[in-house]
Amino acid sequence: MYLLTKQFHPINFAFVQSHAEKRISDPEAAFDIAITPYPEDIYHIEIRNPNRWPRDYRITRVSMSEAGSDSGSDSGSDSGSGQERAATRIEVDLEAGFRWVEKAGTNKAGTNKTGTNWEEPLLSAAPGSWFGTSGSAWIFCFGHDPDMECYGLGEKHTPFERSGRAYRFWNVDVWADHPIDQVVKGDYDPDYLSIPYLIIKKGNTYIGLLSDNLFPGMIAISPENQVAQQLKIEIDYPPAISVGAEGGVPSLYCIYGPSLHELTCKFQRLVGKTPLPPIWALGYHQSRWGYRSHEDLEALARSFAEHEFPADGLWLDIDYMDNFKVFTFNRKHLPNPERTAAEIEEKGFRIVPILDPGVKQEKGYPVYEEGKENGLFCRNRAGSEFAGMVWPGFTVFPDFTLAETRKWWAGYAKAFFEKGFEGAWIDMNDPSTGPIDCTDMLFERGETEHAAFHNSYATSMAKATIDGFKAAHPDKRPFLLSRSGSTGAQRYAAHWTGDNFSTYGHLRRSIGKSINLALSGIPFNGPDIGGFGGDCIEPLFIDWVKAGFLFPFFRNHTMRGSRPQEPWAYSEKTLKITRHFVRLRYHLLPYLYNLFMDQEETGAALLRPLFYDFQDSDEFPIGKIDDQFMVGPALLQAPFVDEKERTREVTLPAGRWFRADTGEWISGGRKMKVSRKAESTPLFIREGYLIPFLPGKRTDNRADLKRIGIFCSLPKDFEGECRYRYRADDGVSFDYRKGGRSTLEITARVEKGRLILKVSEMEKGFGRIELIPYTVHRYSEVVIQQDGSEGKLQPMKEVVRMTGKLMRWYRWQFGSHP
Repeated sequence: MYLLTKQFHPINFAFVQSHAEKRISDPEAAFDIAITPYPEDIYHIEIRNPNRWPRDYRITRVSMSEAGSDSGSDSGSDSGSGQERAATRIEVDLEAGFRWVEKAGTNKAGTNKTGTNWEEPLLSAAPGSWFGTSGSAWIFCFGHDPDMECYGLGEKHTPFERSGRAYRFWNVDVWADHPIDQVVKGDYDPDYLSIPYLIIKKGNTYIGLLSDNLFPGMIAISPENQVAQQLKIEIDYPPAISVGAEGGVPSLYCIYGPSLHELTCKFQRLVGKTPLPPIWALGYHQSRWGYRSHEDLEALARSFAEHEFPADGLWLDIDYMDNFKVFTFNRKHLPNPERTAAEIEEKGFRIVPILDPGVKQEKGYPVYEEGKENGLFCRNRAGSEFAGMVWPGFTVFPDFTLAETRKWWAGYAKAFFEKGFEGAWIDMNDPSTGPIDCTDMLFERGETEHAAFHNSYATSMAKATIDGFKAAHPDKRPFLLSRSGSTGAQRYAAHWTGDNFSTYGHLRRSIGKSINLALSGIPFNGPDIGGFGGDCIEPLFIDWVKAGFLFPFFRNHTMRGSRPQEPWAYSEKTLKITRHFVRLRYHLLPYLYNLFMDQEETGAALLRPLFYDFQDSDEFPIGKIDDQFMVGPALLQAPFVDEKERTREVTLPAGRWFRADTGEWISGGRKMKVSRKAESTPLFIREGYLIPFLPGKRTDNRADLKRIGIFCSLPKDFEGECRYRYRADDGVSFDYRKGGRSTLEITARVEKGRLILKVSEMEKGFGRIELIPYTVHRYSEVVIQQDGSEGKLQPMKEVVRMTGKLMRWYRWQFGSHP
């Protein structure tokens, strides 16, 4: 049985003692070392020894194909394979140990062996203690400075800042593999998804360390030794950052920011960006363990229409299947899945059914019989099929390491999606095997130990499922949601943060958890709104909706046996408040959709911490803040996440901010108190930004991206010019990659009380876009310049609800379209 609570420690490793050219040695063995520099200050360290690691098991290994592309910043290096304009360098030798150093400024001292001026190291390790092995296990160790803050590490339900702990990378079924009281408390590790990527923050300089390895791993950041503290023993071991794994080729990527934005873009391009999802996937989703029938879906569609509540996805959990058998339907509940899918889509909704990897071990069941006949299931140590025990009873598991298995699964997925489904969620793919030890599951026809492919199992399943979708709907963008995954999983699926609980503790942790996931290469993510386990009380449900209404993924989901959690299952007041914020999400859908376009193009994060967009300082610290976040560069949320708080402190970074619930401008660079209000939430709009939105009352999910409002966040004394690139396409197909997109370049400035907008059509493939400017103030004149012509706009007062208060915006409608 794999032990989740233990860590391997440097004390049990033999460390390198000699170094010559491309060879390093410890007392037991010699190794080949390659340090490869790539553009933009990315380094790859790889260490090989055919006796220790005879095979490279990375089936989803990192690719450098896009890592050197332009990130939109001015810190890039020359293209090509070298480091011609490198700002950093890595040195490894017997005398110096490991040093990753940065070029010095003119007022900085320090000289390396070559005579070039360099700063103090970004990261270093003493001679004889930077790389060690213990059999097939390996570890990199670096010094840990007190001024370092650490983030990333993928999905971890632990504090936002990661220092002082050791973290395991081994995908688990959280409720099955951790004590449930620990899960409810909300502090556990590991989680469903493993990305061994550490972000180190030193002031406003950021570096990243990625272990490109899928074996069970660990990253430790000077973990506290509780036993030593209890016994009052002093441990003579220096603070350290350790990165290691229990097997596989040692492979470490070192990535230099220097800003968090640049670091995130480089990392995202390194591991793969998220393809642009269909726009309906960004809407509101309604789910519950228990939805199973045509009647359930019809009732949901009818309720959303009756309440004028916009939604896109209606989800089916395991009960729609025939005895929980994957790729089947219970004909009592879904007698005609094709008809149900067509009728529900006609009403404006997509059905998203669940798919599990476990195949019921049952004679006569075609999926099982075909897989058995062709030897496509994982084997055990006795040479027969490995069996777990999950929803269908005894189940076998497709061996996704085999190309023929992936092709076979894709064939079933194709037939499944051809019934009219445009999305699916894959669950239990950790892989979850119930009370049976998963480490007895062997891969590659029983030839390979479980640990080699455990963490990549879900990613391989996602890829095979996407292949099936593309075969069924070659012209449509897929939407797949996965519970588990590994580095690179975002290329195939979005991710929800697993089975959480209906508590304020889980609500608060969901913010830092989702932000760190976004910084770790999984931008399309979010928690189950309201919590999956337990009964969600009304105040918590409202607060969760307010906190999460602009998260990249937005799904209300709960378990069977809990109280109903549909918005109309609560009071009329709760329905009204919830509907308001969901409608506001649909208002801002063009902004969110364009953030996903940015991510696909550059790798920029969607959900991000304050220090992504603003400088941290001792005088005004913004690190470690885990109850505020940015949505793109323009919106700041500071939700209430404590049940007892009647007021909360909001940290406003430098600049001016428009407070959406009061309609006033506030100077930043300070902290302020805000009061809890039932129908509003602290939402701030950054000065100097243009925000596209859908005007009019949003009562359903229809979105005309050719007719948008543009909110001009410019006070009357604004100085300078702000820019925005608005893009629109059909939202569902790949036509945008073939010219089917329209793009407007919009600039805005204020001159002597006049607002001047300049609009340039850069692309017209999706048709002409009607742009309706909205302003906070009444300007003496609003002028729009387009295609060499200029038109003055006539004022037309309009009241728009934002976060509870009736906030006065002024729409300036075209007198005639220029």
